[in-house]
Amino acid sequence: MQTYIELTKETEHHLVQLLTTETWPYHGTENPAEEAIQASIQQGNYTNEGTKTFLIQAENQTVIGMFRLFDLEDPTCLFDLRLKQHARGQKRGAHAVKWLTTFAFTNYPHLVRIEGHTRHDNLAMRKTFHNSGYVKEAYHRSAWPQNDKLFDSVGYAIIRTDWEENITTPIEDQIPF
Repeated sequence: MQTYIELTKETEHHLVQLLTTETWPYHGTENPAEEAIQASIQQGNYTNEGTKTFLIQAENQTVIGMFRLFDLEDPTCLFDLRLKQHARGQKRGAHAVKWLTTFAFTNYPHLVRIEGHTRHDNLAMRKTFHNSGYVKEAYHRSAWPQNDKLFDSVGYAIIRTDWEENITTPIEDQIPF
């Protein structure tokens, strides 16, 4: 299916091209400028001790997306996933989330959990979380600033023990009265 290539100095131009030639409607900056991405790369926001970025390549070796794992030094890391428009709706997102989950838990034994957040109206990503074994744990009202508006956001996570046992443990949210 697809492959994952860790971002290096030699492949940074692929990341810049990906992020500046697509529109990202569910991310803070929908159309990032090349200068902004270059500056972010130089600041270490894509590769540093606690951050790893991977390019997602299709079968023909073209870059169709990326994901960034960050806060890898903490017990809980987070990730950002982006796929080109033409690559969406093909289960590529779920494949990437399952791959990054295995990568993170395998290479970072101190990790207890992996989290991701999305806008509440990003139904495709919410389905991807669900299909990848992640559990909805949070709903944040008016928490996602974008285009001078505030959107609701939803948080999902997977815990190491669920991943190891290949189970999904739903949260209990019963309030005793």
